[in-house]
Amino acid sequence: FLFNTLSNIHTLLDSDPAKGKSMLADLTRYLRTSLSKSRQEMSTVAQEMELICDYLRIYQVRMGERLRFEIDVPEHLAGAALPPMLVQPIVENAIKHGLEPKIDGGDITIRAAMNGENLSIEVKDTGLGFVSSQRQGTGLTNIKQRLKSLYAEKGRLQLEENKTGGLTAVIEIPYAYR
Repeated sequence: FLFNTLSNIHTLLDSDPAKGKSMLADLTRYLRTSLSKSRQEMSTVAQEMELICDYLRIYQVRMGERLRFEIDVPEHLAGAALPPMLVQPIVENAIKHGLEPKIDGGDITIRAAMNGENLSIEVKDTGLGFVSSQRQGTGLTNIKQRLKSLYAEKGRLQLEENKTGGLTAVIEIPYAYR
């Protein structure tokens, strides 16, 4: 991600300086925020979505019109507690395994909602979905282990293939306000 992004910025600074500068600003903000967040025990939904938005804008420059995204977080859930860097690997997987290999790319929609007493974060993409040769990777395994460590049986990650194509990943954790 880092080296590809830097390479894109280098190219854009010659061909489209405004877009290159914008991408550099997004990368700087993303790196600064992700490094400081990785040292924190807890973040908020709003802070994590801001980080993911920077990440997606960087990929949008790389993929062009092939990547579209929407982030829907109701205002009353913006301050909900969320472990840092829990959602980002799911978004990264959606791009890497779902949208990037697809010729026409696709959409990513991220939604936060309450499900009973749990905070639910849904990441839905219109990518390739499960590929028969694809096994569960390190990112998803790490997320499941973190959820178990932090929340025991009260935290979970659920993956399901969308009927119209792509994949939906849902993280559920007990709701807490930060």
